Amino acid sequence: MNIARPVRIVATIAALVAVAFGMGTYTHADFTSIHMLFGLIVALALLILAVLAVFTNGLGRLGAIGIVYALIMPIFGVTQQTILVGDLHWLVETAHLAVGFGAVALIGTISARLLLSKQTARNVSGQPQPQPVR
Repeated sequence: MNIARPVRIVATIAALVAVAFGMGTYTHADFTSIHMLFGLIVALALLILAVLAVFTNGLGRLGAIGIVYALIMPIFGVTQQTILVGDLHWLVETAHLAVGFGAVALIGTISARLLLSKQTARNVSGQPQPQPVR
């Protein structure tokens, strides 16, 4: 079973919900904890895929980058309220949004590479390929 695709789907949905609740924190402060929960789900999905990539031939560096990114992402998310407080805090909020989108992009890249690696391994091993339905 390949876990990359379901993890990618869950992470994408969690990221969309996190962005929605993140925008909702401007009107309701109660959404912050829900936003943080879904952001943590994205970080955990990135961590899972990055660990899988570390143990896949040819994806070690990408996996290591993903692990570091997954560890830094929640730290930045929790501390971003205290960085550059004042009129220029919108820069930190924009960076926070960019870090979240970067995590989703990295999840997509790692997931695609894991799927490609599995297909390449299957082709090399000589296993029969499923035929497309016509």
